Amino acid sequence: MYTVLIVEDEEILRNAYQHVFRLEKFKVAVASNGQEALDQLKKITPDIIVLDILMPVMSGITFLEQANLQKKFPKTKVLVLSNLSDKPTVERVLSLGATRHVIKSSFSPGQLVAQVRRLLEA
Repeated sequence: MYTVLIVEDEEILRNAYQHVFRLEKFKVAVASNGQEALDQLKKITPDIIVLDILMPVMSGITFLEQANLQKKFPKTKVLVLSNLSDKPTVERVLSLGATRHVIKSSFSPGQLVAQVRRLLEA
């Protein structure tokens, strides 16, 4: 069973993602911002983090900078799921250890689960 940490500030999306991942037998943890995600990492080691960029309190980019995932959690993959997709932003999240960046509006919750499975099984 894989563990996914969903970091999404929009409650409706967070709940939808949580629901479909649970249906697909994932262990699910959630956070509504980067600070909550850092707090979650004190309790769990997820196989993958699904991370939004634009969030209150702490952005996804600041989370990546502070989490230092490549050193602390080298096996954890990060799928950045955001509508913010300009080239400098994408390059920045990838340089901070994100495995992949996808445009949020292009994926239904079910498609997101399929994308996560592909990353985990690659």
